[in-house]
Amino acid sequence: MAQEDILTIGRVAELLHLHVMTVYRLAREGRLPGFKVGSRWRFRRDVLESWMADRAQAALLEAESRRLGLTGGESLVKGGAHGR
Repeated sequence: MAQEDILTIGRVAELLHLHVMTVYRLAREGRLPGFKVGSRWRFRRDVLESWMADRAQAALLEAESRRLGLTGGESLVKGGAHGR
């Protein structure tokens, strides 16, 4: 794994267009995939890219579910009507 494959909080904030403190909060809450080295957060580029792709896909499915008027058990996001 190359050095550029491990990202700092600052680099993740740049990539996601978020404030550094937002990245800290999301990582601390377990909502952003990262790990600590001592007291500093680090993020694997490949894991973060996969996380972003998953989030984008979920957002698209949620928007399509709303467009189709699906709710709850019918949602495309959770494997409902068309999400199987």
